[in-house]
Amino acid sequence: MEKQDYQVLSEKLDDVLAKLQAPDVHVDQAVMLYEQGLKLLAALEKHLKQAENKIEKLKAQSKG
Repeated sequence: MEKQDYQVLSEKLDDVLAKLQAPDVHVDQAVMLYEQGLKLLAALEKHLKQAENKIEKLKAQSKG
């Protein structure tokens, strides 16, 4: 998965979730969407962890 910003990944995950909730989604498509959702979720978690680490570094620097 190419590097994308948090907002784009979040919107893609929202799209996947909407498709999964559709009443006419087929099993094979649901499995594919589920896998795609897991990848997007992992990428979002990575973004959040990086942001958390950056904040911690900034807090440590400000304490001097």
